[in-house]
Amino acid sequence: MKSAKLTAIILFAAMISLLAGNVMAETVYTVKTMADDVAKVEGKEITIEGTIVGACKSGCKMWIADGQYKEGDLFTLVRAKDDAFKFDTKKHGAKVTMTGFVVAKYADFCGDKADHDNDKHTETKEVKDSCAAPVNVEDATKGDLEEMTFFATTVKYQD
Repeated sequence: MKSAKLTAIILFAAMISLLAGNVMAETVYTVKTMADDVAKVEGKEITIEGTIVGACKSGCKMWIADGQYKEGDLFTLVRAKDDAFKFDTKKHGAKVTMTGFVVAKYADFCGDKADHDNDKHTETKEVKDSCAAPVNVEDATKGDLEEMTFFATTVKYQD
């Protein structure tokens, strides 16, 4: 009798585990949804799907977009994390699913000017105010997204 109860409890726990796994299915991002959520997912392992819109001849990097690229469309650079593998350079236009990590770069509209003009200006209030960073360093993820690089750990080509 005890073994029947134990078996029932184990089966019940297994069913709950399977159901929980289906409910917590992994989110698959597009380039646009990754850009929209970049502050939330940056540095976390995610899955992304897209269309290969370019690749370097050596296979060290490629670019993906949501569908066929048209000028002005959002795209992201993809590199193999730690240069662990090369991308297939003959898959232009193919769909691809990858896991990995996104890193974002945010626009600093005044950084270059401040570096070039440093020797001409003293640090007066006027200079500080005229070229203040668009966002606080602590809140940098709230600035304008300039570019994203996706570091892939796995790649699956869909012909």
